[in-house]
Amino acid sequence: LAQEFWHAKGRPQPTQTFPSLRPPGMARLATIMIVAGAAVVSATVWKPEPCDELAPGVPCTELYKHPHGSTTVMPCPVETQTVAAGCAALFGDKPDGQQCPQITCPKALGVTMKLVCAGGCCPTCWAPDHVVSLDRHTALENPNVVPPAPQAPTTCGGVRCFEPVCGAGYTKGHVQGDCCYSCVPGR
Repeated sequence: LAQEFWHAKGRPQPTQTFPSLRPPGMARLATIMIVAGAAVVSATVWKPEPCDELAPGVPCTELYKHPHGSTTVMPCPVETQTVAAGCAALFGDKPDGQQCPQITCPKALGVTMKLVCAGGCCPTCWAPDHVVSLDRHTALENPNVVPPAPQAPTTCGGVRCFEPVCGAGYTKGHVQGDCCYSCVPGR
């Protein structure tokens, strides 16, 4: 059948194949593509932890679902909003599609973040810490850190304060209830 096709076109039938496309080369190419595809899938397939499995006080994060057949970013469902009345006031009489920023999530360290609803009015881009490592600076060693004010409440344990740099008319002072010194009107 192939010979008839080429003779009907008035051309000789091709006899040479490219070495890289011979069966062993094809098998290697297919293997590479499968491995690369699996790596991409494993790097992008993640979901937030189910809300009922979170420790008390840890905010629930749910994947945002676009309206069917649309890429428009709409407000998060009311049941996921921490302060639904505040969101209603924020949205006011804005039409659908103009209530929330029309964002797409970037890649961070090769991982695409996803739109989530985590208590806010609109979806935000997010990835869990185990997917995109985050340095929270818990062991901050900074020469600019100073002790809290001696008048600070006892609830200020572990706080990190910095020496205030005050503008004209202000001096370093303490405000009742604060942990650190701040700039207060000059005396």
